[in-house]
Amino acid sequence: MQIDKWMNRTYPVFSEKDTVDNAIENRKSFGISTVITVDSEGRLSGVVDIDDLTELPSATLLGEIVKEPVLYCTETDFIEDAALMLIESHSYLLPVVDEDFVVTGIIGVFEILEGLMEFTAMDRPGARLSIVLTDKPGALRDVVDFLAEKEINILSIITAPAEIEGQKRVVIRTDETDIQYIAEILEENGISFESISEEEGFGV
Repeated sequence: MQIDKWMNRTYPVFSEKDTVDNAIENRKSFGISTVITVDSEGRLSGVVDIDDLTELPSATLLGEIVKEPVLYCTETDFIEDAALMLIESHSYLLPVVDEDFVVTGIIGVFEILEGLMEFTAMDRPGARLSIVLTDKPGALRDVVDFLAEKEINILSIITAPAEIEGQKRVVIRTDETDIQYIAEILEENGISFESISEEEGFGV
């Protein structure tokens, strides 16, 4: 999914002519961790960690101390790309700019977690089943087909390498809440599973 769906468009942005004192005051009001500055045209000009301002004279202009940003995102970048950049930089957020380099908001750890919640359907009630399959093309198809035959709707599928080489772990979330029913379907078709649990969801 593209960043524009998840970005925070209300995060405070500062002019290069704003002072350190102004930024610190906004920290109290908005809990900001990173100061983002723009030039007179609203284009991204610099960033600085809010903690780096505490020892500076309050009248210091932000334009004198911010650093040119190395990493930033555009609204059309993917949320996965933003997550990788945050990991690389050990930052909590990144500026988001449009095609003219004008700052339109930020994408941070919290926004990415919200995206992850939707990707994995964690916020929706249903069932979560974990299965270990042989890591080969078509291994997952049979499981999906068996569930489809019983009209069980799949909300999300996540795969990851299993502990044993040549296998992968698959976590499937469905909108069916009867875990006994799902277990019976899998057992009838000779599919073993690690666990099945009912998920209440928390987005309602």
